[in-house]
Amino acid sequence: MRLYLLDVKQLQNEEADSELCDRARSLIDSHRRDKADKCKISSARGLSLGAGLALQLAVRGYTDGEADESRHPIELTAGEAIELLEGYGEPLNLSYLTNENGKPYLDPDMVLPMVMDKIPFISVSHSGSYVALAVSEHEVGADIQQKKLINTERISGRFFTESENYLISGDRDMFFTIWSRKEAWGKCEGGGLESAIKMDLSDISGKLSLDHIWYEACVPEGYALCVCEKKN
Repeated sequence: MRLYLLDVKQLQNEEADSELCDRARSLIDSHRRDKADKCKISSARGLSLGAGLALQLAVRGYTDGEADESRHPIELTAGEAIELLEGYGEPLNLSYLTNENGKPYLDPDMVLPMVMDKIPFISVSHSGSYVALAVSEHEVGADIQQKKLINTERISGRFFTESENYLISGDRDMFFTIWSRKEAWGKCEGGGLESAIKMDLSDISGKLSLDHIWYEACVPEGYALCVCEKKN
């Protein structure tokens, strides 16, 4: 599994750096470009552009020199990602498939310069000013959540288990950790958030780690991040 983490603040204020946004737009595939163009709010457009940049880096097999086995995220700013991709030339025109729940996959019929033997599974998430992209040879789900001032008790009371609510009662920030776990699990399994709502993810060791690998390290301050990957 490889995890990309892009800080896209530079792309979220189009008036301040429209030239950088134009460069980003020219470096992503047509599907992602269309999605970004439909975003009316600059903060959302910046996240969409960032997702496209991360995907281009991933399919080209870009690493920052660390061994893949380290599982540390490859962290870049939008500007750094743009400079790297400009060195490759024209963007790869990616195509996607989705399952019945809308989970995206890269089209296996594409011919791409992949480092891995097989076209990887992908999972994209964005929140605040960060884009997270996980790629793997196995099913994978990634989720990043910006910690905000919201009524966590109202939401957790409806959707979280007793054990999860107990954790949150002692640490409000655990709400975002648990929510991120549920999103990551739902994406990995392909059933979406609804499939994870009633699951107890207060402890992801033990039984929950028998068939899955969980990753929650190296999280930007003010965010929760979780990746769930099937072992086989």
